[in-house]
Amino acid sequence: MWIKTVDLIDGPVEEKLHAAKFAELAGISPSNSDERFARAAALVQLGRFAEARDDLTKLREEPRLAVAAALELAMCELRGVGGETAALALIEPVIESGGSEEAARPRALHLRALVAMRRVDMQSAVKDLLAAADGFTKLGNVAGSAQVNDSLGTCYMTLGQIDHALGAYARSLADKTVLGDRQGIAITLGNLGRLSFQSGRYGDALHYFTNDLLLARQLGDVRGEAKLLNDVGRVLAAEGKTSEALAKLDEGLALAKANGLGGIIFFCLKDKADTLAGSGDTKGAMAALSEARALLPAGGAEFERLLLDLIEAETLRKDDPKRALELAESALQQLTYIDVPDVEIQARLLAADLYRDQDRTGDASAALLLAVKRCRARGLTRYLRTLSEAMARYGVEEGVSEEAGRAIGWRPDEALSGYFIREELGSGSFGTVYRAFDLQRGKDVALKLLQLDAVYDRATRDTFLDSLRLEIEAAARARHPGVAEVYAIGRDALGNPYIVQQFVSGRQLRAIISEGSVKGLDRICNYMAMICHGVGALHRGGVIHRDLKPENVVVTDAGAPILIDFGIAHVAGLVLPNFQGGAGTRGYAPPEQGSTKSADPKLDMFPLGIMAWEWFSGARPEKGRDSIPDPAPKKKGWFGGAKEVERSEAEIRFLTLVREMLAPAEERLGDVETAAHRFEQIRAYAEQANLKAG
Repeated sequence: MWIKTVDLIDGPVEEKLHAAKFAELAGISPSNSDERFARAAALVQLGRFAEARDDLTKLREEPRLAVAAALELAMCELRGVGGETAALALIEPVIESGGSEEAARPRALHLRALVAMRRVDMQSAVKDLLAAADGFTKLGNVAGSAQVNDSLGTCYMTLGQIDHALGAYARSLADKTVLGDRQGIAITLGNLGRLSFQSGRYGDALHYFTNDLLLARQLGDVRGEAKLLNDVGRVLAAEGKTSEALAKLDEGLALAKANGLGGIIFFCLKDKADTLAGSGDTKGAMAALSEARALLPAGGAEFERLLLDLIEAETLRKDDPKRALELAESALQQLTYIDVPDVEIQARLLAADLYRDQDRTGDASAALLLAVKRCRARGLTRYLRTLSEAMARYGVEEGVSEEAGRAIGWRPDEALSGYFIREELGSGSFGTVYRAFDLQRGKDVALKLLQLDAVYDRATRDTFLDSLRLEIEAAARARHPGVAEVYAIGRDALGNPYIVQQFVSGRQLRAIISEGSVKGLDRICNYMAMICHGVGALHRGGVIHRDLKPENVVVTDAGAPILIDFGIAHVAGLVLPNFQGGAGTRGYAPPEQGSTKSADPKLDMFPLGIMAWEWFSGARPEKGRDSIPDPAPKKKGWFGGAKEVERSEAEIRFLTLVREMLAPAEERLGDVETAAHRFEQIRAYAEQANLKAG
């Protein structure tokens, strides 16, 4: 349905625009500017942009029609490949100054959102769409609101927010039904088909597309017909019906070429290349890719190039695996800055296979784990079977569940099926930890809400969260009683990331050390051995803590020390502005930690040595190893003579071990399990000494 952005003098022409008699208007011979505008607007609605362009360019010279003509011309630019910059040049002046018609500005905001969507900047698009919806609502413009909701649904679908997308499409469909907007209904039906396809409901998708195709033909909507033929081809390809899929894609391609629909031509070629690559037709796929690349402008269209690169990587995976992996990794790097989970999952699946072919099993496992987590978090269920098969084939297990949309609140009615917060346990630079009751698991948990949105840009934040997911997966595989279990990672109803861990009831080790309630070398070494075993389990899983300290250990009522934090502030080497934790906690971190990016187990050995000496002596060794007495020193007597200090075997061994743990990196003890066994030996010597003394 046409959105009124100008009052036309000739009433009947405007009435025909509102009545969606576009085919009738497209065939008139205009006798004045108003009729010329009406014909051009009708041609835009029918997808015949090349025919509309000349009239609209001329009409921009007429003050009364200039704004409306600019907006229609922007639509023409947007329907081609790489026309975003030209479209913005037409849209921005309208947003800044508006027009004689009040609907012009919200219409311009809607179009700017379409530019952002083409550039895959969905956050900016949603912002403009919500502003446009507000503008149309204030004007009582139902047609405008309906179109905005359609675009909102597509934004949410791209972001993988399926429920939000369904809600937006339902509102749009309801408004269009009341208005009798058949063409608008056709657009929403197509969008519902694409949503069904993304969710893996291929039968539903074909049902929507088939009905929409009939409606598009009845309305004479050539562009819609060509696009839907392409959509049907994609569904058939996903079902493995290659020959039928290629027939539909070629039919859509021929129709798009016959009518000069550049954008549809590109996507038909792109999907044809993808289908041919999947069937093993390398020559055919490369030919379609070459034709599609020729349609791209010299500058811009980065997302379209990324899509073609991924298809080329799939095409070359057997003949040129090195080049294929280069293309896949380049695409994944770009996807860090583009929030398109559907494409990212495909890229990670491809990268996992390519890594596996080159015996890079760790990289393959990481790619699959991130793909499956993105899939669950965004509701992209059509990939779950493929991902499950790949994970089983490669022996990859998912240890921590991915959640999305669960409510968190201080009252039970605010946390239905979510997390009911009981108390705050502590806070830090990255967020706040709460004791909460998990209404699904039926028990108390430690809920860590991460506060990253105000600190990082989206790309950096997502890189951090992906690294965190992999680190938590590795920690979860440790399955050690001395390490708090992680149940889930996810986002709440407002999109804030969180971690759900085992709630450990007990006393913080800091309090025990400070009050001196646990004394004696035998007991201290017993606890230190257990702590070292827990850290060793993390190390075996590939996790280096980098922030060990008494505050991160809780001793249960049964006397078992448990690590309750994985040092997540240091994942992927990311550090908060004005936050010194990236180099560890002062007084515990080794001297080299602030300047090294390597994940060396020796980084954790140093703070364990600090903790052991602090517990034994009551104070941290401010000078590191130099603060620890030599195991067998000489000491001056009262009259200048020297005498040996008598130390027990346990003390000598303890001092020797701690000095090795606090040595410079190149000399430092490297294996934390070795340290654990030596603490156990020292405990045994201390117990024997106690028995003799008793």
